[in-house]
Amino acid sequence: MTKRKHQLLTESERDQILAIPSERGHLARLYTFEPSDIEIIGARRERRNQLGVALQLALLRHPGITLAQLIQDKGAIPHDLAAFVAEQLGLHVTDLANYAARDQTMTDHARELAMRAGLRGPTRADIPFMIEAAAKTAWATDKGMTIAIGVVTALREARILLPSISTIERASSAGRARARKQAAYALIADLSAEQVHALDQVFDDAGGMSQLASLKTIPVAARPDHIRQILDRLRQVRKIGISPDVAGRIHADRFRQYVREGRASPAYMIERYIPSRRRATLVAFLLDLEERLTDNALEMADKLIGSIFTRAKNAQARSYATTSKNVARLMLIFRRTIDALTDAVDTGEDPMEALDAS
Repeated sequence: MTKRKHQLLTESERDQILAIPSERGHLARLYTFEPSDIEIIGARRERRNQLGVALQLALLRHPGITLAQLIQDKGAIPHDLAAFVAEQLGLHVTDLANYAARDQTMTDHARELAMRAGLRGPTRADIPFMIEAAAKTAWATDKGMTIAIGVVTALREARILLPSISTIERASSAGRARARKQAAYALIADLSAEQVHALDQVFDDAGGMSQLASLKTIPVAARPDHIRQILDRLRQVRKIGISPDVAGRIHADRFRQYVREGRASPAYMIERYIPSRRRATLVAFLLDLEERLTDNALEMADKLIGSIFTRAKNAQARSYATTSKNVARLMLIFRRTIDALTDAVDTGEDPMEALDAS
């Protein structure tokens, strides 16, 4: 799954783009011939041409390439495909012998079959179309495979055969670069000169670290001084004055990607980006940071208020416990007084003397 340097797709992904299934159910779904197909194939006299044309017809259908291109990309015709196609025609794979060696015949057959199917081969003039298709897909994602599939889908819808995987990959890469530029411009297009200056200043030193690095450090313990620090950061972010509406100018997934990049990348790395990418990343990151700082401040305030109530409740409980002990002592004295008076009445003693004695 390794990706070559400066390439969009891994080797595995490149193989998947033009993959030929090997499972029989998938082969049947993609390559079962209709009577009209059998008629076209049967018009060829030699068995090798019949099987060759059948394979051409199958490959034009999926993945949308010629037999010559498959051999060039894969080095050989997949046996499972050849066997499945041959079985439908009552032929054998060995009947294909020498067909692939005749380049002109393969080319002529591919051109004829493509015209019958309303398809045409790709040309250099299709490159801008492919790049635009890639840019539309990349508006929401940076994933190479997703973008390449977007290009392939656009070509199929336009009834254009697929070019080489390298061409698809280069067009996809160019489209992704275009989408990135468009998204960055959408985020920063309306920034004032003062806002641009403020964004560039977040890399200035602020007590041993850049302002951006300081902003990234959000206190988590619920303490009064931490709330002050969070509010200071919040005021600093809001002072730049970036409108939350900016986020809606690009696809939500692309915006979240900018946010993730801003969170994960250290300040020194973001500072090295080209200006448009750097400022777009900061815009997305600061909008997200403002929201997180607000939430953290409210959450921390709730915790502090809750702790105050808890302490007050505990103090009240302790006071209640002390009061309960005093009441118990008073009740004991009261009981003894009643008992002394009752005994005095029963024995005829002086009640006051009885109380003093108790």
